[in-house]
Amino acid sequence: MEDEVRNVYREVADRHVLRTADVYQTEIEDGVAGYSDTLLAVVANFRNAGIPEGANAQCMVGKSKRGEVALRLFAVIDPTTETIVRAGFKTRGCLAVTACASVVCMMLEGKTFDEALAITTDDIKSALDGVPADKSYTLHFAVEAIRALIGDYLVHQGATLEDLDNRLPCDSLSIPCIICEHCSLRDTRVELRLV
Repeated sequence: MEDEVRNVYREVADRHVLRTADVYQTEIEDGVAGYSDTLLAVVANFRNAGIPEGANAQCMVGKSKRGEVALRLFAVIDPTTETIVRAGFKTRGCLAVTACASVVCMMLEGKTFDEALAITTDDIKSALDGVPADKSYTLHFAVEAIRALIGDYLVHQGATLEDLDNRLPCDSLSIPCIICEHCSLRDTRVELRLV
């Protein structure tokens, strides 16, 4: 017989979470209240998971406070046109971050850098018919991930800190930057400053 006092970690048996090679749901959510049918359909049928073959750019954004939520994007970028040919993702966290990642990957494919950088939180929110108010940070993560993905590619092509500042200006006091504790673009900027 199991010792009830010692078994302090217990998952509710009838709650299902996503656990795949590319999506790891860390939050056991109280049902799906607040999630749109569109968002739930995106999660149930998510596309573009994983690293596309030939990927030449990647990034990571997220937070660790009160549980880890992370979004990683990967892309195959055509260097002659600076067009995103294919995009993929890996996520860790909640249903909303998985939906945002999947939708962003679909939005990115076929877009030039300028077109990709024009994608807003409202565009993503509209494509998902909304996200719950307490998950709105996932929209910001998705937009910051686009910036970080392009930044990663540019740095691997020889871009300097000045080049990044010109093409991907950052405001470290903006709400998206503050929300995003972990940002590979911010880390890259710090590394370039130290060189």
